[in-house]
Amino acid sequence: MQEFGLDRTRWLIQMRWGAMSGAMVGAFLAFLGYFPGVAGRLMLALGVVGFVFNFVLWRGLRSGVVAVGPRAGVAQALVDLLLLTLLLWAAGGVETPFLPFYVFHVALIAILGGPRWTLVAIGFCFFGAAFLAMPLVVPELRIGRWDPVPPFDVLSEVAAFVATVIGAAYIVMHAARELRAREKALAAARDRAALEYQLLSNTLDELEAGLEVIGGDGTVLWRNRRAEALAPASRVGGAWTCAGELRACERDASGVCPMHGAREGGESGRCRFAASVAGEERVYEMLVFPIDEASPPRVMNLYVDRTSATLAERQLVLAERLASLGRVAQGVAHELNTPLATIRTLAADMLQALSTLRADEEEPGELTQDLGESATLIRDETRRLGRITQALLAGGDLVRARIDDGVPLVAVAQRAKAIVVAGVRDDERKVELDDSLERLEVAGDKDRLVQILVNLFQNALDAMRPTGGTLRVHGETDGRQVRLLVDDEGPGLPEAMASRLFEPFATTKPPGEGTGLGLYTSYMLAQAMGGTLTLENREEGGARAVIALPARTVRLPLVDVPAPARAAP
Repeated sequence: MQEFGLDRTRWLIQMRWGAMSGAMVGAFLAFLGYFPGVAGRLMLALGVVGFVFNFVLWRGLRSGVVAVGPRAGVAQALVDLLLLTLLLWAAGGVETPFLPFYVFHVALIAILGGPRWTLVAIGFCFFGAAFLAMPLVVPELRIGRWDPVPPFDVLSEVAAFVATVIGAAYIVMHAARELRAREKALAAARDRAALEYQLLSNTLDELEAGLEVIGGDGTVLWRNRRAEALAPASRVGGAWTCAGELRACERDASGVCPMHGAREGGESGRCRFAASVAGEERVYEMLVFPIDEASPPRVMNLYVDRTSATLAERQLVLAERLASLGRVAQGVAHELNTPLATIRTLAADMLQALSTLRADEEEPGELTQDLGESATLIRDETRRLGRITQALLAGGDLVRARIDDGVPLVAVAQRAKAIVVAGVRDDERKVELDDSLERLEVAGDKDRLVQILVNLFQNALDAMRPTGGTLRVHGETDGRQVRLLVDDEGPGLPEAMASRLFEPFATTKPPGEGTGLGLYTSYMLAQAMGGTLTLENREEGGARAVIALPARTVRLPLVDVPAPARAAP
């Protein structure tokens, strides 16, 4: 813009040199007697004033002390208009053929100042023309008369016409050239702006954060790709809708939607909400900022992914709860050691007494056999509980596994079934063990595997308690891995809990009926044995738990190779 103003000032100075030169020529011809009625001395003085004025501007332009803005150009053109009026007054007023030169100055001021200054210039021209016509009414105001000697009368008429046409054409051509230059500059600026906008838009589209601008009337003015993914219901040009409107929204302490606070009170705010992006559940925080002083103002919304931070917060809370639980568990384990030892001793004494009783009976009865099985189960379970309490007292490691090769699945499943349905004979029919378990063995920890199955059996039976059903356990193998499948006929897994099944303290049971640690512990135990635990819904109804563990190491039996037969002699 500064360079543009310099070009205009140089252009005005160049045209003023020509105009003042013409005034000096007119004064010189008047002194020679060709224009006897013209006030030559005044014209000469005005020419000298114009030259000095232009010289000062020229020197100031070179030294950089002259203003070059639009107002400066208009001021110079108005000074030129005053000089022209005085020169025409000295040459004879309205009688001179150079009166149309006013058109040049009106055109110049229109180019330099626009419509408002053009009206000012027209008014000044009317005032100047009225002043030049005053000597016709008041002879005392006349200082010159237009009465050139032949042939200068005709030559001056022709010169005035030619100068008017050439001057008007020159100004129009200059204005057209300037207009074309402006159009090119505008087009270039528009292209640069479009390129910069595209670059900025592409950059913002690649951000992990969503960004959008909402107008004062609540319409979406602009948004990047991530913001569109978060709130697909609202489009650019349409009404804005909250991305977390149908989900749980955690607001700040004020409890007011930040958009309402920004539009009504001009205050920034924030809230958190859950959203599904590319099929993945994420947690976002919306930061709202008013960006102008209008009422209501335009608002900028920034959506920041807080999933990692939320997970870190949850993990910290879980770690604190697990640490507290571990301290409590160690205290409980310490207190349980003595009664467990007592129960184990009593179970051993009971087994010894039953063994003596069987020896005295000719044919052992069913009651004696059942009591023996129950006492054996009590002894084995108290031993397992003793190992658990010792692990807790040693450091709280509940998921450490001792891998043994060749753990038979059928024995593990039978033991888990006996634990779950012990003392409740009506429930025994609800657990069916498939024959496929008899030929499957895994590399794992027998006690830990029993613990996993007890948790799974108990959860399945609790789920089937309202409607009834049967729990079926079967297995399969591909030679390297054994898959133990536990199928129930309950209502299946809740969709809302599908992603939190193995989180600590996550449970679907009513308060007081579950801690939310069973599946978590089972999952960790399966991993400790080099396997996996997964849960899914079955197409025919109910849920399926799948425990995948390494198969037992295959050992080739020793085969006696017969010695080669000797040939008969």
